[in-house]
Amino acid sequence: MRGLYYSGGPSHTCVVLAHGYSSSKHNVDGLAFYLATEGVASLAFDFLGHKLGASSLPLHSPLDLRTNVLDAVAKARTVQGVQRIVACGHSMGAAASIGAAVESQSIDAVIAMCTAFGRNDALHASPMVAGLRNRAAYVDGPSPADLTKTMDGFTRRVAEISPRPLLVIAGSKDAIVAPSAVRALFDAAGEPKDYELVDATHTDCAERAKFVVLRWLRARGFSTPRSNA
Repeated sequence: MRGLYYSGGPSHTCVVLAHGYSSSKHNVDGLAFYLATEGVASLAFDFLGHKLGASSLPLHSPLDLRTNVLDAVAKARTVQGVQRIVACGHSMGAAASIGAAVESQSIDAVIAMCTAFGRNDALHASPMVAGLRNRAAYVDGPSPADLTKTMDGFTRRVAEISPRPLLVIAGSKDAIVAPSAVRALFDAAGEPKDYELVDATHTDCAERAKFVVLRWLRARGFSTPRSNA
């Protein structure tokens, strides 16, 4: 597993950024870079098996998604000065981040973007989501069906993140994971939690949510103001 560490100086918080299916850490680069300019460190990594990224090893099991997040969290913990970890994921990465937080108390908060319950059902029912099967060639590992079944297992346990803070973000123009489905995930979560709807598609939600993410990190005490952003 490979990753990039973004730092704008000393930071007591590190945001571990997990990308979506068939993508790479570059999909969260805009968010990571912006957070660094505002004094919040982040670690963006490539899931194993995702060929658009820098990781060369295959993804042997769908459960490796959770393990990859936990490995990135452990790496972030070794950075001098880092005391708190926020797991932030997009789509598949969001489900994996939820699963990792349920598994480990070393994660202090979770940000979940564009994910929902029942992704395996949607894979078979929605022409748009079914089209993601065409991107299976970008992944060396389990099939989309196997991955979405595992994702559903992670998201079903979203309430177990509580009492750690949770931010759930939906894209208003998301044609793959409808905002209403993201809202249902939010409704099932425990407190403390916050929901945001941003003007974004599924693909560009991570970058377009950067101001929302920073505001939330500051409101929850994970970052102190550096500018008037």
